Amino acid sequence: MRVGDIEIAPVSDGHFHMPPEFFPGADWSGHEDLFDHDGRMDLPIGCFLVRTGDTTVLIDAGYGPQDTTWLTGGQLPAALAAHGVTPADIDVVVCTHLHLDHAGWLVQDGVPFFPNASVRFGAGDWARWVDDAQDDDHVRQSMLLLDAQQRLDAIDGDGVAVAPGVTTRAAPGHTIGHQVVVISSGDERALLLGDSITCPLQLQHEDWGAMSDMDPALARRTRDLLWTELEADGTVGVGAHFPELQHGRVLRGQGRRWFP
Repeated sequence: MRVGDIEIAPVSDGHFHMPPEFFPGADWSGHEDLFDHDGRMDLPIGCFLVRTGDTTVLIDAGYGPQDTTWLTGGQLPAALAAHGVTPADIDVVVCTHLHLDHAGWLVQDGVPFFPNASVRFGAGDWARWVDDAQDDDHVRQSMLLLDAQQRLDAIDGDGVAVAPGVTTRAAPGHTIGHQVVVISSGDERALLLGDSITCPLQLQHEDWGAMSDMDPALARRTRDLLWTELEADGTVGVGAHFPELQHGRVLRGQGRRWFP
């Protein structure tokens, strides 16, 4: 999609095989058709390629070349290549948060995978995902290596400019340092939501929180604020695991509904 003069291309690193229990206590009555024969819902591991002026930005860095029960990654390099982009073409990587499925490709085989990129991340995530992580944790090792090479730039606060028309906003709850990326050009805006909203069903079921939310009450307050913002004219949004990485907005009528 385009937001004014800025191009945004969704790219997927693979699939998140979401089981129903990912939303604890959720009643899936009426939504049974969303699940495959194995009882899971396949959602993308989404990243977003943003081209603005002479700058190429990658929002989130996928899971990496791994295959587990919950996550299957490895497709990001081919997805970038389909848009004519190599890892060396990326100027800035923004990790909305430091969960592995958003930071998995930062370092591979002990070398930065995006050799010319600086990496931006929410400062509030450092304590949990670096300081308090196990020594062999992949994200911890990646961040320490990038830090030693002076490739990291922590984001602390709101309205931090990343590139022309690209700013970040604190959206805590899923993780403490979680960021939403705001793309603005002219009268148009797009919110790249990361995991602040896991799927559009959470508009219909406001009490559904993801089991990976670090602070469930704060995560719900953040979702409510974002839903309201997505009602504004000229504003669309998309989360990292939204089906088919399809953007949309919130329409108010008899209640509120998600409109792709």
